[in-house]
Amino acid sequence: MTRDEHAMLNFAVKWAPFGGGDEHILPEFGVHPAVFYRRLQSLVTLHTGVNDSVRRRLDELCRNKLDPSVRT
Repeated sequence: MTRDEHAMLNFAVKWAPFGGGDEHILPEFGVHPAVFYRRLQSLVTLHTGVNDSVRRRLDELCRNKLDPSVRT
């Protein structure tokens, strides 16, 4: 996992309980929230080193952010 991927993962874990911290994504990562959540979803799906409970929580966050009509 790259340094940027670690930063994204740490950010997401920190902000997930508070709705994701969307207002901080553009200044922190230089991308719009939708891009961030697509990358994060790919990251938690592809990297086996991510804890299963963290993976599920962040995948759900990404799905909700990318398609608000999907509620689990």
